[in-house]
Amino acid sequence: MKNKLFFILTVLLTIFAFTSNTFAQDYTRWGLPEGAKARLGKGYNREIAYSPDGSKLAVASSIGVWIYDAQTGEELDLYVGTVNSVAFSPDGRTLASRSYDRTIRLWDAATGEEKRILKGHAGTVNSVAFSPDGRTLASGSGDRTIRLWD
Repeated sequence: MKNKLFFILTVLLTIFAFTSNTFAQDYTRWGLPEGAKARLGKGYNREIAYSPDGSKLAVASSIGVWIYDAQTGEELDLYVGTVNSVAFSPDGRTLASRSYDRTIRLWDAATGEEKRILKGHAGTVNSVAFSPDGRTLASGSGDRTIRLWD
């Protein structure tokens, strides 16, 4: 009896573990709390960032990164894959994203086109930040280094 119960619990836990992340759901428009204008993002949202002029909103999630028009909520798909954080350049034209794959991706914030992939960290990239003039991107990693990129 104990073996049968253990088997059933194991199967149920396995099914639950795989379905929670495998089948990402889009809750963009329905079930909004009172006073909310929109629900953005898909999967488990990890970080959000407004563009410097406030016209765009980037959402990093467990299944990708998206840029939204902050007024209309119109969505621009960018990258599918786990993304941990995002940062806009000071002019708002470039979006940087970081992931567990030890890379930093640079995107054209207007078109969603991937402009460049920065590789060099030996560990997970934990943070990214643009310099005030937008010419340099700093990244910090679990490999205990900070890199400056042109």
